[in-house]
Amino acid sequence: MKSEEELLAFFNSNLQSKLEPLEQFRIEKVEMLKKYIYRAFFCSILIALVALSKVAILILISFFPMFLFLGLAYRTFNEMSSHLTKQFKNKILPELLRFLFDDHEYIANQKIAKSVLVKSMLFPSYIANVNGEDFMQFKIGETQIMFSEIDVKVNNEDVFFHGIFLSASFNKYFTSKTFVLSQRATSASQKIKRLLFNNFSKIKLEDNEFNKVFFVLSSDQVEARYILTPSLMQRILNYRRKIKRNISISFVENRLYCMVPSNINLFEPALFEPFDFEFVMRNYNPLKLFTDIVDDLNLNVRIWSKQ
Repeated sequence: MKSEEELLAFFNSNLQSKLEPLEQFRIEKVEMLKKYIYRAFFCSILIALVALSKVAILILISFFPMFLFLGLAYRTFNEMSSHLTKQFKNKILPELLRFLFDDHEYIANQKIAKSVLVKSMLFPSYIANVNGEDFMQFKIGETQIMFSEIDVKVNNEDVFFHGIFLSASFNKYFTSKTFVLSQRATSASQKIKRLLFNNFSKIKLEDNEFNKVFFVLSSDQVEARYILTPSLMQRILNYRRKIKRNISISFVENRLYCMVPSNINLFEPALFEPFDFEFVMRNYNPLKLFTDIVDDLNLNVRIWSKQ
């Protein structure tokens, strides 16, 4: 992946000129939005003064200008959000991805399929609803990796998981199923443990730090240790520290699946901040974090051939 220095050069030579019209549009709409909000606030003061008269019809009429300006503010905000989101996701982000990655696919309004989530066994077999966006797929060296933002409900009310879900081809052949679950008592991790505990054996590995951070279950003790070598355990710990999230991982059918809980809506335009290099970096950083899993976990090292 390109370095920050290369990205800055690309920003100066390419992206900046494409972002300038968006920045001008954003500034104009923000000023208009402020104008409507200030006027609505001024109207609210007038309403308070009119209310002292205790004349019902005057009080009722005095509300009209405030609602008018609030309605105009709402429409302006929606216009700004819709236009900037469309331009960013259709033009700017694809341009950034083309610069950073040779082999990639990006579908803004797509998400990882429900069947992939079920196959990972990190979710219940029945999922009521999956919402998501920003599906991205890459080939980095010999490793295929894909991720998207998802919001998973196992019934129509309770959110089971919200964040990034990632899937990558693994560099070892195995037939067992192994789960590396966060020890932190999050709602999702506790539910996953309950789903899996009766069907898989708890594995205590030789790395004490790893055992404190993760709860490991597997269908095969020997193969779990074949997958979770001391080196890989340390790499998983390092990756967890790097992304600062309580990740959970499964190894199923020669693939690695990873849940990264997050409440941040990634890859969105900045409505109240400038479209500058700092904005580009806010989109570059998560791309680097999630694709770095290939190098951080050494997934391109194909020492063990798949049968």
